[in-house]
Amino acid sequence: MSVHNIQYEGIEIEYELTRKNVKYINLRVNKYGKVVVSAGKNVPFEVIDEFVQSKAFWIITHLAEIEKIKNGLPDGSLYDGKTVYYLGKPYRLVLERGESRIFMDGDTICLYAPKMIDDVLKEAYLSWLKTRAEEKFEEIMDRIYPMVKEYHITRPEIKIRNMKSIWGSCTTTGKTIRLNLQLMKAEEGCIEQVILHELLHFRYPNHGKSFYDLMDQLMPDWKERKEKLETKFKDGI
Repeated sequence: MSVHNIQYEGIEIEYELTRKNVKYINLRVNKYGKVVVSAGKNVPFEVIDEFVQSKAFWIITHLAEIEKIKNGLPDGSLYDGKTVYYLGKPYRLVLERGESRIFMDGDTICLYAPKMIDDVLKEAYLSWLKTRAEEKFEEIMDRIYPMVKEYHITRPEIKIRNMKSIWGSCTTTGKTIRLNLQLMKAEEGCIEQVILHELLHFRYPNHGKSFYDLMDQLMPDWKERKEKLETKFKDGI
């Protein structure tokens, strides 16, 4: 398989070409919005490219219809080409049928699964994200904990949950903090703000003046980080 591009009235169209034992050139737009072309091994590439160019208007029309369908999907749906966030950066999600695996490649996150079932895909994606979060959250804790150690705060264990309404919480025993898996969508500075916030609750359990005075002292821009966390990096997954 090889990937090629044509231009149609200033619009770039990408298509995947596969050489097969077929008599004619076949072209289709699949349900994920990919333009797929198959042609015989002996058909010159120039002929294939000219054929795709002749179908450009038809391709654009079908791509527009698929985009309408995608826009009508719930925000939490997974589909090929969806924009997802990882540590503050947007990535294009690529879905492929095959043996289960997920990996990053440039500005894409590739998810392979034997069946294209939304619930299965979402579970696999969140599991992959949690595995990465386990390492990343500890790495960020390594940076933030020294800021509070002098206040006799014991370094807590991190628990990760996929939560809908809060970014983090802590136990009254001072031994555990829970962090929302969705934080992995945000920039590391936003995650630092949440971790510091939860650590300081072991010194000040409520949100009183003393709590916020110490937040201001240790992280003067925490409000800006919190605002960014609340308004950006949402992809619905």
